[in-house]
Amino acid sequence: MSVRTFTDAYGGFQGLACTHDEPHGTATAGEAFAMSEQSVQEQGSYLTPSLEHARVADAMRHGILSCFPDATLRAAARTMSLHHIHTIVVHDPEDSRVVGVVCDSDLVSALIAPEKGQRVIADVARRDFVSVSSDQPLIEAVRAMRERDAAHALVVDSHSGKATGMLSTLDVLGVFAWGEA
Repeated sequence: MSVRTFTDAYGGFQGLACTHDEPHGTATAGEAFAMSEQSVQEQGSYLTPSLEHARVADAMRHGILSCFPDATLRAAARTMSLHHIHTIVVHDPEDSRVVGVVCDSDLVSALIAPEKGQRVIADVARRDFVSVSSDQPLIEAVRAMRERDAAHALVVDSHSGKATGMLSTLDVLGVFAWGEA
């Protein structure tokens, strides 16, 4: 059997194709997973450092989606849904500083709250959010997130001090799962 990756017309990773070395056979999904898992375990990853050696920048999602405090909850929900993200940063319209973070769970809680009327992001944004530096050791960031029971942390560039991305617990799990360097 052999394992090969295939890409779409734009060069994005699409998946793994497994075939028997015989001319007409294809592997089952279970065989494909076992082969890809074996390949990763044998070869490791030259791109992803281990959890112990990783920095926040190694795991974070670069770029943020943001809104102003007067954005509607519906607009925030649409943005999250459209872009498949779990967190939106709230910026002050006058000086662009971060004034809060809204997670999908905050919006879901707001949806079932008894308050009526047109609510805005400022009503549900968390003002006490976890912020970590991009060059901080990942394990330290994970500890800060655990201490505050947060699934997401705002990542601030260590040189400019500006928000540059988000770190989620799933991003951390990716480093744990694939990091070998």
